[in-house]
Amino acid sequence: MASTFPKSRQKIWQLASLASFVVMTTAGCTAWPFHAKRNTTVITPGMRIAAVREMAAQASDIDNAEQLRLTEQLATQIQTEPDPLVREAIQKTIAEYSTPLAQQVLIAGLQDDDLDVRLACCSKLAGRTESAVVSALRQVIENDEELDVRLGAVDALGKISSAESVSALAIALKDRDPAMQYAGVQSLKAISGQDLGNDVKAWQQYAEGEQPTISPRISVAERVKQYSPF
Repeated sequence: MASTFPKSRQKIWQLASLASFVVMTTAGCTAWPFHAKRNTTVITPGMRIAAVREMAAQASDIDNAEQLRLTEQLATQIQTEPDPLVREAIQKTIAEYSTPLAQQVLIAGLQDDDLDVRLACCSKLAGRTESAVVSALRQVIENDEELDVRLGAVDALGKISSAESVSALAIALKDRDPAMQYAGVQSLKAISGQDLGNDVKAWQQYAEGEQPTISPRISVAERVKQYSPF
């Protein structure tokens, strides 16, 4: 069947088609509106966190051998993990495993560069009565530069009832920061069963094994009377 287009129009159509082909060829894929799906092997921090949290969810359903295997896997991963959010997730997950290595990783995490990771480790070490845990938390109180982390260690020691914990909390009572003193008093109240009020000096005496001398409590009215010129 003969074409119904005049020869001049056929020529213009052919040239336009050729031009379009040349543009698409030289411009590459960007000129084509339908891109093929690209596969990627990049594992993002969010993906790593999700995988780690999944390991925490199954911690109570696996036997000791599998717990040990996963603990070793997490311990290896955290040594080369650059993202602090992932390291924090690893510490929170490994705390769910009852293996000696898990506790060692938590103690090592108290030296992490990231504040939130160290805080997570303090929280997860709370309640663990081993001497190594108390000693590590004591070092945090003595040496960590961040007040929040030191407070986290004091709070953790307040959940470990032992003579070593009491001795470690005595350091907090001697700190010049009132927040540390107050936290130390609250933790000692929690593990001692004593009621010495908020008298820091009395709690210092208790922590050092002395007989506490409790200062008499003076009411507001009595204080006003003391300072009244009449």
